[in-house]
Amino acid sequence: MILGSEIVLYIDKYKHLIKEKPYVASEIENALRLISWLISGRFKYSNVASELIYSASTVLQLAHDIFLRQAHNIKVNISESVDKLKIYITLIEYVQVFLEITARTLVGEAGKWFMITLVQTVKAAIKLMLVFYYGEGVGRQIPYQPVDRVRDVPREGCIPSSRDIVTSDPENSHKPSDETKVKLKRSGRLIRTLDHAPPRSKRTWNLTDDPLSIIKLMGKETPSTPLNDSQKLGEFLHILRPLAHLTTMSKFGQDAWTPYLLSFGMDVTSLHLIGDTRGRTFNATERAEIAHRSLSLFMYLMRSPFYDNFTKKRILAILRTFADRVPIIGSLIRPYILYLPEWQKTYFYVWNS
Repeated sequence: MILGSEIVLYIDKYKHLIKEKPYVASEIENALRLISWLISGRFKYSNVASELIYSASTVLQLAHDIFLRQAHNIKVNISESVDKLKIYITLIEYVQVFLEITARTLVGEAGKWFMITLVQTVKAAIKLMLVFYYGEGVGRQIPYQPVDRVRDVPREGCIPSSRDIVTSDPENSHKPSDETKVKLKRSGRLIRTLDHAPPRSKRTWNLTDDPLSIIKLMGKETPSTPLNDSQKLGEFLHILRPLAHLTTMSKFGQDAWTPYLLSFGMDVTSLHLIGDTRGRTFNATERAEIAHRSLSLFMYLMRSPFYDNFTKKRILAILRTFADRVPIIGSLIRPYILYLPEWQKTYFYVWNS
C-alpha cells in the first residue's frame, strides 16, 4: 500500500509539472523519438527496441494530450463515445508497427500476418462504426489530433482573457482594443496581431467584431461534414482497402501485382468519389486529410512489388554515391543503407491506411 501511494504521489507530481510546463512533455517525447532513431540498425533486435521506444513516445504523447485537454478544459466538439473510439484508433495506429515486428520476432511470419490481420480488422470495424453509425465524415489517419502545446494550452500572457479584451464601457465592449490590432504603415489597414489571433486553421487577418470569439475558437474542432451516398462509398473503399489488399495477397502472393494494383485502384476511386476539395464542401481539417491521401499515392513508389522492380536500385545508387563521396555523411548513411530493406518492409506496406 505504501508503494502504491508513493507511485500515485509521483504521478500527481508529474501531472502537475506537465500542466504547468507543457513544453516539458514535448521535450520528453522528442527525446524518446531521437533515441529510437539513433539505435536503429545498431545491434541485433534493434528494430524491436527502436520501435518499442518510438511507440512509447507516441503513446506517452497521447496520454499527455488527453490529460492536457482535461486539465485545461479544452473541449472537443464530439460525443464522448466518438471521442473514445477515436482514442482507440489512435492508440492502435501508434502501436501497430511494434505489435507487428514483435509478433514476427517471437512467433515468425505466421504470427506477423495474424497480428496484421487482427489490427486492420479492428481498425476497419471502428472506422465503419464512426461513419455509418455515428455519422462522422472523412476520417483522419490519426483521429485524436495532438494538442498544440503553444496554441491550445492556456498560459499566462498567451491567450487573451475577457478582462483583457472587454472594457467596462458597454459601447466599446465588442470593439478590439489597441493592444489587439496593428496599423500597417503603407496601406493604413488595421489587422489583428498574431498574439491575439485564433488557431491557424481558423485564422484571418480581419478584425473580429467580437473579440471573445477568439477564446471560443481555441481548442475547438470543426464539426465533420456530412457525407452523401457517393462520398460514403468512397470512405467505405478507403476503410476496406487494407483488408482487400490482405485478402488478395493471401491468394496471389506477396510479390504479385494484383493486390498492389487493386489497392491503388481503390485509393484512386475513393478520392474520386469523395470529391474535389477546392470548394467549400469540406472544412479545413478534412481538406488537409484528403490532400494527405492524394500525396500518399506517391508512397506506392516505395511499396512492393514496384519498389523491388524499379525504385530500390535507384535509391540505393543515390545513397551509396553520397556515402562514398561525402566522408562525414557517409559514416552516417551506411548503417541506414543496410537497414533500408527492414524499413521498407516495416513502414511502406500497402495494407497500411
